[in-house]
Amino acid sequence: MNDPTNTAAAGTRKLVFLDIDGTLADERHIVPESAREACRAAQRNGHRLFICTGRSIPKIERDILDLGFDGIVSVAGAQANIDGRILFRHLVPADAIDAAHAHFAEHGILAYQWQGDDGMYISQGYARHLESKGRIWNSGEFARHWHLLDDIDVPEGATLGQVLSTHVSKGSYFAQPDTDVTFEETSRALAPWFTTVHASYDRISPNNGELLINGVDKGTAVRDVAARLGVDIADTIAVGDSDNDTAMLKAAGTSVAMGNSVHGIERFCDIVTTDIHDAGVANAFARLGLI
Repeated sequence: MNDPTNTAAAGTRKLVFLDIDGTLADERHIVPESAREACRAAQRNGHRLFICTGRSIPKIERDILDLGFDGIVSVAGAQANIDGRILFRHLVPADAIDAAHAHFAEHGILAYQWQGDDGMYISQGYARHLESKGRIWNSGEFARHWHLLDDIDVPEGATLGQVLSTHVSKGSYFAQPDTDVTFEETSRALAPWFTTVHASYDRISPNNGELLINGVDKGTAVRDVAARLGVDIADTIAVGDSDNDTAMLKAAGTSVAMGNSVHGIERFCDIVTTDIHDAGVANAFARLGLI
């Protein structure tokens, strides 16, 4: 591991990648004021900040986007935007989508979604979950970005995967307790098409996952963004809290685990900061010399 204390003290401008859920924003999707102030201060000091999230851009609250990040890595590393333009974008192949749907149908996995640059494509089971939590999918900030999979017109001779493959960059799902397939079994079954990591649905169901395009993740995004911006990987910092941040944390020059981290990621990170509700981002930035 690195000795990360005051890593920016010498004046080197850093490229910082921040996960959203559990890192920048809490379980209520609220960004603590301490994190807001820390992000502004780091940018004033010349550091560049990127969101690095599993969400697609249409699923990121306007309140978070309005914080003014220098760029956005979305859909678990499959897309990067900077200065209003797409830096790169990867799409899920049609056969991969169809294989996932066949697996979900075989094992009674009812709640799943696909995310891309133009919205979230969701199953009826996922829509019922949103309604049960009071997040009605057809109203509110994200309303125009939700699309029911059952409503998509599939031309004769085509598959749903072929229609979605020009739109989506990542899938995710969660299974009910009585589902006859484990996370590990789903990972093995879909391995020809996807790398499966734990998603941010643990409070809903421990049997959940994100379906990432093989060879594309938050770690590849960190390396690609840094290379395109001419930043040495040693001058990158990643902050996260769960398994779906693992690739990003391992790729960055300095890795930070939140105090509320899960899935044991703190074991391989350079530092562990405090909980999100105890100024975790701000304390990490101070320790690293960003502010």
